[in-house]
Amino acid sequence: MTISQIEAKIQELETWLIDNPHNPQRNLIESDLKNLKTLLEQKNYE
Repeated sequence: MTISQIEAKIQELETWLIDNPHNPQRNLIESDLKNLKTLLEQKNYE
């Protein structure tokens, strides 16, 4: 994944969380979001 793809996916997941505050899959999405942010940080340091 490129940095721009990661940033786009982060934005998509953040929007999903805002639009679906009580969805049962919220914890999974939050976990994915955290992992993507970590991946983005790692790529920015490469």
